[in-house]
Amino acid sequence: MRRFRDDDEGYIHWLQEHPEGFVVNTYRRPSRNYLILHRTECPHISVRRDESRRWTVDYIKVCAANVQDLQNWARDEVGGALARCRTCAP
Repeated sequence: MRRFRDDDEGYIHWLQEHPEGFVVNTYRRPSRNYLILHRTECPHISVRRDESRRWTVDYIKVCAANVQDLQNWARDEVGGALARCRTCAP
């Protein structure tokens, strides 16, 4: 599992290296009220529509090869449960 904060380059590299992986998008200070689970190819967390867009500044990304690791992180570190993205439906 890997957390990306202020590291867009590292985050994009992780996405490329883990095409079958999963990403939790959450606030910079993780909140149990916003823990969205995505697949790495989801356009919400992997496609730049604007070159000035930053991925890991206002929000952070927590990434893993499997969903269970992310569910455990959400429960243990944030005290919440993951909500699944309606677009990529992980």
